[in-house]
Amino acid sequence: MTALLGKSLVTATVIITLTVTFTNGTESQKRPHIVIITADDMGWYDVGFHGSNQIATPNIDALAYDGIILNRHYSAPMCTPSRAALMTGKHPMNVGMQHYVIDSDEPWGLGLDQRIMPEYFHEAGYRTHMIGKWHLGFFAEHYIPTRRGFDTHIGYLGPYIDYWTYVNKMNSGTFEGYDMRKNRDVDFQANGTYATDYFTAAAQDIIASHGKNGDPMLLVVNHLAPHAGNDDDPLQAPQETIDRFAYIRDIDRRTYAAMMSKLDDSVGAVYQSLKENSMLDSSIIVFLSDNGGVTRGMHSNTGSNYPFRGQKNSPWEGAVRTAALIWSPLLKDTQRVSNQWFHISDWLPTLASAAGIAVRHGPSSDIDGIDQWEALAYGTGNPRQRLMNNLDEIFGYTSYMENGLKYVNGTTQDGINDQWYGQTDELDQLPGNEQYLANVMSSAIARASQLDEKVVWYLRQHAQINCGNEISSKECNPLVKPCLFDIINDPCEMHDISEEYPSRMREIQRHLEFYRRRAAKPRNRPHDLEADPSKFGGVWTWWRTDPTRLREESPEMPPPNHSLSKDTQLIVIIPIVVVGIIFVIGTLLYLSNKNIINLCCRRKNDSSNMASEIPTEASGPDGKTTTDTEFSSKIYVISDRNMDR
Repeated sequence: MTALLGKSLVTATVIITLTVTFTNGTESQKRPHIVIITADDMGWYDVGFHGSNQIATPNIDALAYDGIILNRHYSAPMCTPSRAALMTGKHPMNVGMQHYVIDSDEPWGLGLDQRIMPEYFHEAGYRTHMIGKWHLGFFAEHYIPTRRGFDTHIGYLGPYIDYWTYVNKMNSGTFEGYDMRKNRDVDFQANGTYATDYFTAAAQDIIASHGKNGDPMLLVVNHLAPHAGNDDDPLQAPQETIDRFAYIRDIDRRTYAAMMSKLDDSVGAVYQSLKENSMLDSSIIVFLSDNGGVTRGMHSNTGSNYPFRGQKNSPWEGAVRTAALIWSPLLKDTQRVSNQWFHISDWLPTLASAAGIAVRHGPSSDIDGIDQWEALAYGTGNPRQRLMNNLDEIFGYTSYMENGLKYVNGTTQDGINDQWYGQTDELDQLPGNEQYLANVMSSAIARASQLDEKVVWYLRQHAQINCGNEISSKECNPLVKPCLFDIINDPCEMHDISEEYPSRMREIQRHLEFYRRRAAKPRNRPHDLEADPSKFGGVWTWWRTDPTRLREESPEMPPPNHSLSKDTQLIVIIPIVVVGIIFVIGTLLYLSNKNIINLCCRRKNDSSNMASEIPTEASGPDGKTTTDTEFSSKIYVISDRNMDR
């Protein structure tokens, strides 16, 4: 009996073990493959599905039309902050990454105490891969991608590189060096291959490997394109691709179009590779730009954010409202334009939810992002109502949205990037709408998804932004005073309504004070001469061995800028000083002539029985000064409550 019972227990244990193993394996098989494709400094108007015929992006457009166009997708206004938000699910200002970007010779990065996207997915059984740009710090080896949850990394560590030679020349100094890695090792094999093509081939190899073993995949492809390269040759593409855009008169814009075209080819190749490896039906593909394009100034790539105001590194829509889409057979409500508010920090909880992964909450892992998977999959509503673009106390500006109103206070670079840029040259002989449609419908993605032409036209029309002349213009200079915009009806930020809604302004400012108080101190550090690549064989690499030195050093950051320009500060301060001086002089004159004033008042009171219309002082029977009680009962309080709408 005992022996029989023992055999039964062993059998039960084996059955349970096999069941658990099979169940875990089944669950692993069911988890969707996640592919995130990020464009760098791509403008809103640089994809066809937003209405432009200038640059052909048939693969990106077809993916958008067959999936969901995210027409209110927001990011941080620069590369490092946006990538920090994508990886952590937190707002950059809550992890000290809100100010500017990491130059390759600066000893700082995303805090090692932050749990990031690949760590969540790796723990859930995913194999995790990054291709292309990192830009979250590499001064110590502890900060590189393969030490932070990615199983593999093929790409560069800094902000940008040459498209062919993979050399990075920093604007901040004379340093230059080779920046391309295959995991920890320097990857010299890439040299001479066009970067977009190299990253595409790497993505195809990784997808093929997962097609064979069946493991769930997290693949983050952070393209260099269409970011400018080094200053001596910023815009680069194969000549045969450039020649296809001969109708664009501006040679820089023509080259940019070719860079975008190569990026579009890459998106099509990734889609096709997923299909060939029988992974497409269980995949989620996200395509987005990390921030707006750069039409003018440093690192200009001629990117167009038309018709939005501003560009990268500004508080305006042109910097933070970015082109984005999501595609997946797992989405039940597709082929639509979504106007739900979506922040780049929402991707971590949203994609984790789609994969059945719990994003843990706690003092060190609490996130700001919102899980929007259900809203995307079923079109059930808009979970997000507030959206912080940035609060940078060093640059001295705030960009924030709440319930359809956008608040802007202060700006960057004294407002030189605060206008409207990127309109198409009227002399360019652009392809017509019929040619545009033919390009989209002939793409492999459109053919595979059997897109309908009428659906394409309908979606394209509703994905366009038209400011129109019906919006009255009341410009606002945020260096002088805060601005408020009805961002739903005035997406181009043309009409300031701050004076019409004073109570809403005060309410928003109270909320902003809460966010400001909980913000982390910026982690930025100054340039370090020890980073010089010439000390490491001409290669950009980690130059410190102890990451704790970051905590011990005191930050050498400039003091916060005032939200007003220097000229404006003088205009405001001088009248205040003059009024103060007049007040002091008037007070002294009043006190010195008090007896004369009192005498005049008594004589006036004796000759008239009318009550005084101005405040007067007189001596009472006890010799003490009394106040005119009739005047005191006529105090008028002016409130702005009635001015609110």
